[in-house]
Amino acid sequence: MTSPIKILFIINPISGTVKKSGVQQLIQTHLDSTKFDYTIAYTEYPLHATEIAKKEADNYKIIVAVGGDGTVHEVGLGLIHTNTILGILPMGSGNGLARHLNIPMSTKKAILNLNQFKSKAIDTVKINDTFFLGAGGIGFDAHISNLFASSKTRGFITYIKISINEFFKYQEQEYELQIEGNTFKRKAFLITFANSNQYGNNAFIAPESVIDDGLISIVILKKFSLLYAIPLAIKLFTKKINSSKFVEEIKIKKAQIKSPNQEIHLDGEPLLTNREINIEVLPLSLNVITNE
Repeated sequence: MTSPIKILFIINPISGTVKKSGVQQLIQTHLDSTKFDYTIAYTEYPLHATEIAKKEADNYKIIVAVGGDGTVHEVGLGLIHTNTILGILPMGSGNGLARHLNIPMSTKKAILNLNQFKSKAIDTVKINDTFFLGAGGIGFDAHISNLFASSKTRGFITYIKISINEFFKYQEQEYELQIEGNTFKRKAFLITFANSNQYGNNAFIAPESVIDDGLISIVILKKFSLLYAIPLAIKLFTKKINSSKFVEEIKIKKAQIKSPNQEIHLDGEPLLTNREINIEVLPLSLNVITNE
């Protein structure tokens, strides 16, 4: 008789928009106990999930991030270039990577999906001295991520309110890009680095992006007037944003971007970085549970 698969759930009790109080009971009820032997750990401070994942990677076959995109980001950082598989119970406001991987948004269904134990290797992206899994960026969305992180309320509505308030203040900026030996400049409202196809909430910034093809999309969005805001939003949510005259998309393996400021977001998590940003795809560097 084979031994049960060891699986660790890392729960961020304060992340996302969904209360975590009932998660342990759902795991106990719906996780296949004949297949898995589970343990639960709770995070206590920023990047604690990364510390736990790195420490426990050799001790568990699967480590599951329970929380929003930030928690998935932190756990994933600890598992890149290991044999341990990242699982996701999406409980955030966006759940970008989980949606790309077709993970159910229902916690019960996501646990049942773990029971199927389907996994594959995906690309991750190195950016200066850190990494991201799904999407990162500079410009307006990085600015909004910084403001959103310090907001007293969470959720999609709060994000939209902040975005609308800042839209009229934020000015297009000039960036210098070096790709495959070619250097060019672009004025941009924002530049997204898309490994997965969306930000979250089914907002598809790079609809044709494939997460295991060794490439990411650099999506350059020019400043647009309020007149075009609704048509652009419709394109964003209907997988047609790349048809807009305001959008330029470039597929890359490596790139260097010189930015006029230090604001950046990685999987929605804001931070400050060097103004010179080095990007490199790490092919098939993370194993994940999928629903494909």
